[in-house]
Amino acid sequence: MKIKIHKEFDGKYFVAQCLNLPGCYAQAQTEPELMERLQHGFKVYKASCDRRNQELPNEKDRPVLNIRIRFSEISTDQLIKIFRRYNYHLEYEDSYSALLLNSEFPFNRVHIPKFKSLSPYLIQWIFGKENVVYVPKSNLKLNKSVS
Repeated sequence: MKIKIHKEFDGKYFVAQCLNLPGCYAQAQTEPELMERLQHGFKVYKASCDRRNQELPNEKDRPVLNIRIRFSEISTDQLIKIFRRYNYHLEYEDSYSALLLNSEFPFNRVHIPKFKSLSPYLIQWIFGKENVVYVPKSNLKLNKSVS
């Protein structure tokens, strides 16, 4: 497995994505926990493919998520609601993660970690840097008072 790991700028979380398994992401507070969560994600993802008699996708089969998103903080539950608006349904969920499957393209999956606050880096990886605007809470308060 090819894995990209990034430590969040404030050092609170480590985030990872499996480069040769598009749409498989993990987040944790320590690197060992991150690797454990990523392995769990791989197993969930693979089980989904096996149930549908599909091969694992390759690096070039990235999910196409042309969704623009602006946030200061976003939870897994909020992210699931966004995905549902774009033809994804929840195929699997436990205390560690959620796997979403595209209803129109059932080979298109996104595995996300379960957290009350997801890393901005993780959101950028999911939607693409050009589609994500991270707005710190302090700026949101400033914008509200201006309008």
